[in-house]
Amino acid sequence: MLISAPESTVYYQAGYSIGRQLPINDLEEIPDKISALGVGNLKLQSVRGDKITIKWHECFTCSQLPPVGQPLCYLEGGLLAGALNKLLRKRIEVEETKCWGTGEKYCQMEATISPVSGLDEPYPFFLPEENNKLLIALTFQALRLTRSYYQATWGSTNEVERLPLSMGEAIFYIIPLGLVITDNQGRVVKINKAGTQMLGIAGQRVQGRLLEEILPSARYFEILKSGKPQVWEFQKTNGDTIIVIGTPLVVQAQIRGVLCQVFSSESELVRLLLEQLKKQEAKATYKPENLKPEWPLVFHFHHIQTLNHQFRNVLTLAQKAAWSNATILILGESGTGKGLLAQAIHEESPRRNAPFIKVDCAAIPPELLESELFGYEEGAFTGAKKGGKPGKLELAEGGTIFLDEIGDMPLNMQAKLLRVLQDKEIERLGSTQTRKIDVRVIAATNRDLEKMVQEGRFREDLFYRLNVVKLVLPPLRERPEDIPLLVECILRRLNKEYGKKLRLTSAAVECLLSYSWPGNVRELENALERAAILAETQEIHPHHLAIGGLGKKKGVRELSPLDKVRREAEKEAIIQALESFGGEKTRAAKALGLSRQALYAKMSRYGLLKK
Repeated sequence: MLISAPESTVYYQAGYSIGRQLPINDLEEIPDKISALGVGNLKLQSVRGDKITIKWHECFTCSQLPPVGQPLCYLEGGLLAGALNKLLRKRIEVEETKCWGTGEKYCQMEATISPVSGLDEPYPFFLPEENNKLLIALTFQALRLTRSYYQATWGSTNEVERLPLSMGEAIFYIIPLGLVITDNQGRVVKINKAGTQMLGIAGQRVQGRLLEEILPSARYFEILKSGKPQVWEFQKTNGDTIIVIGTPLVVQAQIRGVLCQVFSSESELVRLLLEQLKKQEAKATYKPENLKPEWPLVFHFHHIQTLNHQFRNVLTLAQKAAWSNATILILGESGTGKGLLAQAIHEESPRRNAPFIKVDCAAIPPELLESELFGYEEGAFTGAKKGGKPGKLELAEGGTIFLDEIGDMPLNMQAKLLRVLQDKEIERLGSTQTRKIDVRVIAATNRDLEKMVQEGRFREDLFYRLNVVKLVLPPLRERPEDIPLLVECILRRLNKEYGKKLRLTSAAVECLLSYSWPGNVRELENALERAAILAETQEIHPHHLAIGGLGKKKGVRELSPLDKVRREAEKEAIIQALESFGGEKTRAAKALGLSRQALYAKMSRYGLLKK
């Protein structure tokens, strides 16, 4: 089994419980349902007898960590086991047969189905209660914090070697949360450094002591009796309030101990999570499906898939820059995903829990842009809202403001933005007072800013302020190897949206690969969505795509195989060149980059020589 230590059990159980609550009606739905949680991209590899194999790309736990020589993905294994148990109503054993942590390029889970029938619930871990939602959120947050710690500290091979090989042990000792483990007699087995510091018992011998001696009001027996998590609090002698979440450690359907997560009531993590839970409660009555709404709505680096070396380098630089407060300038053609990359940077940064505010500088009329960015005071102009209004910069306090299409910003506004970057303060319209702000700026454009600077259409000093970290996104035509990855992801979404099981014919795939995609990923999404609507069966053919000339000048037809596409394109290019130069073959050959003899040979091949 995947679980190897009590410290790992809590993560496996958390994943198992979430997987058990997913709305799944078919085996093929499981990869999509789990992927939607934001924990990676899954693909059903094979179903053979009692074995089900799942390939797991961009695994949440380990995909951004250096290899440590041991499988790491307890949370993911639990998710798969829980989802399969929900669907098949049988006990499921999950083994991680490949893992990024052992040096593989992806993770792979192999699930074994028990022959025993009946709904088997070996981990009665979470129930749809407020405390349990908090516990699930804390589990995910704990893994995020651990991964962040590794990313910040793993800088050399020596550092890797000094860390424990067990991911469970590493999480337990390094995570910046207080953790205490007891046995089934209520005696402390382990406590991490954060726990001793938080409880004020650093330097004391704790192992073997009763839990009540270090955690007053401990609900240990309630946990053992009910098999459910318990939440309680107590006050330290200095008046600080401590919150404790006790969780049963279940191994092979028996409670072997308790894991306690210890937090200060002033903890920023607890405050933010409780606020998030209150917002969810305000939207709707709690249902198991509501475990996931926040995760798919934000964009992270693990959502960005690429096989392109240049794009990988851009993403590596972006991840490094995310942890700083440096201003970032993202350049790229329209439709390359500049906005999504900006959001991924924000979500990977220390500002992730603060707002991410997007402003499209090209979509807002110049006369309104200042009030949108800086806000205004009451009476600043005719029609001004009573009491005034904060601008986008104020609303982004502590977080990130994304200035899209910065190249379309008027010169007078460029001067005001420069002062914001220099002085870290703003002034509302109609006000005489300045306000200090703490905002990170990410700007993006599809324009050539350096050329605009030379032409006097963009301020040179602002350009250098923005250009601290420059990220240039390659267009889709320069990374054709990514098209199959993107198509798979887009089709998965469209199939879910339209209730279909669409797939591309080989001719349609060749068509997509041979097209130059001037509109980049956005155009690819539009083409596939149009095809999903038009397809009469489950197959998408080239005429459903209607991209470029296929839907216009050339007419709709099947394009197969790829060499046929190339031959037709070459023939049309020769015809156009000859028409452009009035039939003069020497000039046409030069324009096409051919010798006169090569042009004659191709004209003969394509039947273009007059007989």
